[in-house]
Order: sequence, then C-alpha cells, then structure tokens
Amino acid sequence: MCPYFLARRFLNFANVIVYNYAYMLDPKISNLVSAELQKDCIVVFDECHNIDNACIEAMSMNMDRKMLEVAGQNLKKLEGLVKQEMELGSSKLDKEYKLLVKGLV
Repeated sequence: MCPYFLARRFLNFANVIVYNYAYMLDPKISNLVSAELQKDCIVVFDECHNIDNACIEAMSMNMDRKMLEVAGQNLKKLEGLVKQEMELGSSKLDKEYKLLVKGLV
C-alpha cells in the first residue's frame, strides 16, 4: 500500500498529527484529509513560519471592476425587491386595519 494513503487512513485514529498547515487551512485539502480527525487530537503544524500569510490568503479574494459593477446591480435589485415587499406589507396591514375598524363600528 502507498505510504501516503496508509498515513491518511490512520489520521482518523491518531492522537497527535504533524503535518503542513495547508492540510488544515486550505478548504479543498482539509475536506479530504482533515474532515474526520478525532476531536481531541493534537495537530502540530510543520513549516508554519508563514502561517499568517496563508490565513490571510485563504480568507481573501480578488475582485475586478466587473464583479463590483455586478454586485452594485444586484444590490439595486435587492433594494427594489425590499421596497416592493415593504409597500405590499404596508397595503396588507392597511387593509387589515380598515377591516378591524369597520368591525368595531
């Protein structure tokens, strides 16, 4: 058996694991390798002298002008939908109020 896949198989039973931080921080890798770790296992990161940069990079994304324009258009659509729902809700509430007042008279 391949040593790599044998080691991956034993990850689920290990109490202490030493591996590169990418195995825990990169979602593509961690979903495959780190998903079923023991809750109380100890993870020791190897090569973690630049882990802060890796964390920043993992939580960052690049956006261009086109993406910002589309996001702005989507916000305008959402604003219109919210306004429409508020007006609809307001008219429903007004109708209910008039029915209540009519019932009291």
